Amino acid sequence: MSGPAPSPSRGPSPAVRRWRRVLVVAGGALLAFGAWTAWSTVPQGQWTSALLWLAGGVVVHDAVLAPLAVVTGALVLPRVPPTWRAPLRGGLLAAGALALLSVAVLAGAAGRRHWSVLPHDPLPAIATAVLVIGVGVVVGAFLSAGREPGGARRRSARRRTTGPPR
Repeated sequence: MSGPAPSPSRGPSPAVRRWRRVLVVAGGALLAFGAWTAWSTVPQGQWTSALLWLAGGVVVHDAVLAPLAVVTGALVLPRVPPTWRAPLRGGLLAAGALALLSVAVLAGAAGRRHWSVLPHDPLPAIATAVLVIGVGVVVGAFLSAGREPGGARRRSARRRTTGPPR
């Protein structure tokens, strides 16, 4: 005896396919704009240093940032309750992006030759962003507490759980 036949894969809905096309076209347009901007603004003598800088970003990501993210996730996430895991993933991702941007802002603030480069102290802005990320993690944890692990909302004990879907 064989079991039931596997259901054929329906694939993405037409709306999802449309949005994918829109995003691919938008991404292609942004890539073309970036390439055109680089081609028209980078001086001829600086192409080598610009390409080395871009390659260095890939190397730093692959050699430092990605392993750090994996190790942090492997050490932190198993030690927290399941409702906190997804919000913490998002918060750690946002904090990592903030840290990368903060390094550039703080380096620019330290080496500025004129007050108009960074007219305000960047530390309060960075501290506010960290606070917003923390609040987002807490709110996300409270919102995910009302969901099952698969993402479905928990049903009230008074509701009927059998029968046809509404």
